[in-house]
Amino acid sequence: MELRIANDKFYVLELGKEKRIFDSEEAAVASLKEALAEDEKLNPEGVNILEVDTSEEQWKIQGVPWSRIAISLIRGE
Repeated sequence: MELRIANDKFYVLELGKEKRIFDSEEAAVASLKEALAEDEKLNPEGVNILEVDTSEEQWKIQGVPWSRIAISLIRGE
């Protein structure tokens, strides 16, 4: 599998011990929505979406704010 990085960013969805990589925040949120529908026992403490910025030599990793994730889920984006 190959993932090409667009705009120097990619996203990591953490679902407990499982991690998934996406090329867009929207794709990560969509996968989160599917995972939540499939697993009602998923521990919310272990769920995060991280943005990885590769535009500089030293990559930056930051969490996507839950307010932004919630708005995307509500709007169905």
